[in-house]
This record gives sequence, structure tokens and C-alpha cells, in this order.
Amino acid sequence: MGVCQSRSDKKKSQRQKQLQIVSEQTVQERPKSKTNGLRHKTMPSIHCISKDKLISCKSINISKIKKRVCGESLARFYTVLNSQFVYQNNDNMRLVQHNVTGVVRVARNIQKPDELDQNFDIFVANLQEQTYSSPHLANIIELYQDSKSYYAIQEYCSGGLLLDKCGQVKEEEAIYIISQILDILQEIHKQGNCHGSLSISSFALYDQTNNHYVKLIDIIPIFQVKEKSKINEMQKNDRQAVGLILFQLITNKQITSQTVEMIIKIPKDLPTKTEWYHLVLLLLESKSFIIYEQVLLNKQYKEIVQKQEARYTETIINKSVKKTSYIQQKILIIMNSIFFKERQSQLEILFKKNDDNRNGTLSKQELQIALGIEDDIDDLFENIDCDGNGEIDLDEFILHSCDRQALITDFNLDATFKEISKRGYIIASNFSTLKNCDEEKIEDDIIKFCNCKRMSLEYFKKLMMDLL
Repeated sequence: MGVCQSRSDKKKSQRQKQLQIVSEQTVQERPKSKTNGLRHKTMPSIHCISKDKLISCKSINISKIKKRVCGESLARFYTVLNSQFVYQNNDNMRLVQHNVTGVVRVARNIQKPDELDQNFDIFVANLQEQTYSSPHLANIIELYQDSKSYYAIQEYCSGGLLLDKCGQVKEEEAIYIISQILDILQEIHKQGNCHGSLSISSFALYDQTNNHYVKLIDIIPIFQVKEKSKINEMQKNDRQAVGLILFQLITNKQITSQTVEMIIKIPKDLPTKTEWYHLVLLLLESKSFIIYEQVLLNKQYKEIVQKQEARYTETIINKSVKKTSYIQQKILIIMNSIFFKERQSQLEILFKKNDDNRNGTLSKQELQIALGIEDDIDDLFENIDCDGNGEIDLDEFILHSCDRQALITDFNLDATFKEISKRGYIIASNFSTLKNCDEEKIEDDIIKFCNCKRMSLEYFKKLMMDLL
């Protein structure tokens, strides 16, 4: 079985810091009741091979780490895809696809030491107790083990390594990428930890769009045991590494042992008056945690980051979409959370960042700042304000931003229907888990569209296709 929650309160309190993600395999192993909506089944779309040697493990008890080996094969839940589809030059990583949900992830091989090693046992425990909440970390979702190795299942970033973008990004885009890396680093350093071996190859682009959204994929060093006396020096190395990543992104120059000295003392042919160069110097010469505050106080830096963040909302500004009924709105929110989760997370961050009075809505002025536009916003605001109450809530903000052409497909609708429905139909109570959901309004919409209180797959598809 995968890592799961304990049944008893006592065990739960002991394991509350362990991975709290219920794996798909755990969901599948639960008894199927008649009221449970079945998840959609997909098959790998590219050539694949099976790895029967992979074995799953339960939640890890440090005292029994060397003794417990379970016999359930990982191949029952995941299929290993061809290695050429994963990050290059990472021999210990393989791309895997879940046999039921079709979700593509990365399986990282972590070899066990030949002899008992307390530091390794602590390291494995640290993996389970990961407490970093940054959206820029490719988190570990599940752990498996066989007699020789552990296998950490991580999020997969399909955009490829950041290294491949060297010399291909503009100054403002590079600074935006660095802002994300600094967010990650600040969280790690705040917890008295560090990475220690950070480089441009430690990061990957989340997807294949041009939004330059990155994640730290090389997260294993964070959880390894380190000497406390060396933490400060390693944190300094982390900050210096970020400066070198920015330098490498823009110049496409290889990093050598002389690079730092060359940048600081002999800046030949370098644009020393540019904003990115000053940021590189600031990171290379930083000696304390205050560097994060110094960077944030830089007005030009903040303007660049805000401008790049606003790129996520270009589709909001430049399109007019069909008005949605109440039930269509709720279904779109569900579909976004299933298929465009990362995009939705980005929009949530942008929304909360510009909700100055923290009331859960955006005024016209706040929306104008969030979108980074100076034109008249009245028509756009009215278009986004679905309920016409004079304020934009988070659901309305996300609804207007979603790519309906990409989201509303036969496959996605089939999968969403199976996720929402019970006994082959959708009724109002199926939406009870949603926040701020009025079931009476949903029932009224179902009756209006279907002439009854339940909706079949045929009517569901017609309802959503009407939005295209």
C-alpha cells in the first residue's frame, strides 16, 4: 500500500507530520460502494515497459526501516515510460504514468546504503515530514521501497530543464524566474535549512507554455542530514548559486570556478548598468538573510515581477466569453481544479496578492492593478462579474481566465462526469463539498435544463459544450 493515514487517533497524532497525501492506489483499494463515483481509466499513450522489481511500502517506521519490505508491485499502479521522456542527464529518474488516472509523474531512485546508516534513516523520515508549502517545489507524493532502493514519486514538469532556456529569455523573464527561485530559497532558509548544491539544472519549467513558471526538481539535498556548523555557509552558497543562475540564463556562459571573480572584479563586456547585473552582484555578495528584504525593496524588481505575473491574465483582458449559468460555473471550477490545477494556483496567488483589504474580492481598482492595465476597465469588470454584485470573487476571476477550448473536451467531460456523478447521474447534492455552493440554485439549473432533478452524461456534455 502507499503512504496512508492511521486509523487510530493515537497513531494519527504520531504520524501527523508524515505525507498527508492519499495515493491513488489507496483510493482504489478502498471497498467500492454503489455511491462512489468511479475514476476514469486511461492507458499510456507512448511505448512503455513494466518494472516489476519496484515494490511499495507503508508509512516508514525508522526503527523497522531495514526490516520491512512489502510485496505489492508498483507496476500494479504505475507504468514506467521510456526514460528519454524525463529530464536529461538524470539516470536515477524515470517517467511513470498512473495506470488508472493517467497522471504522469517522476520516480526517483534513492539507493539504500550497504550498512546501517542513522543519517540515511533520518533522511527518509525527513522526506515524509516535508513541511515546505511553496508551489515552486516538485513535491514528493509517495514513497516505495524494495530491498535495495527507495522510489520517491514526484510531480513532473513537462517544460524541460531550465538549463535549456539559457540565452533564450529576456532580461525581465529571467528576473521573474529568479523571483520564483528566491521564494523557494527564502522558505527553505527560514526553516534553518539549505540546499547546498543548487545549480541551474536543479530547476525545470512546469509546462510547455511561455509563462516561465519553474519548480525545484532537485529537492533531495534539502532533506539530507547536514552539520549545523555548515548551514550558514551553505545558505550563502545557495544565494550565490541563484546569482550565477541569473547570469547563466541571460548570457548563456558556462559557469566555472573563476566566474564569480570575473563578474565582481573584472566585468569585461558585461552590461554593468542593467538591472539584472545589479541583482547578480547583490546575490553574489550577500552575506546574510537580509538579502531577501533588500531584493523586495527594489522598486524596479517589483515592477518587473508584477508585469510578468500579469502575463497570466492576458487571456482575461483580451477575450469576451459566453455568460455561464450557476451550475456551469461550478463545473468549470471543478474541471479547472482537475486539469489546470497549476494554472489555477497561479491565479489564486495573483488574486490574493492584489486583494489589499483581504475581503475575498477585487474592486475595479484592485482588478486593474492585478491585470496591469491602464485602459478603461468598466466593460471588462462587468464581463467578469458573473453575479453582478459589483465585486469579483476568486471563482469569477478563475472562470473568466480558463481556456475553455482546451478544457471542454470529450475526454475531460467524461472524466469530470465520473468524478462528480453518483449512480450514473448528477444531482445537486453531488456539489456539497464545494465552498460557497448553493445547492438550490444548482437544482434549479438542472430542472431548467433537463426537466428533472438529475442530469445524465448526455445532458452534461450538451450543457458544457454550449459554452464553446
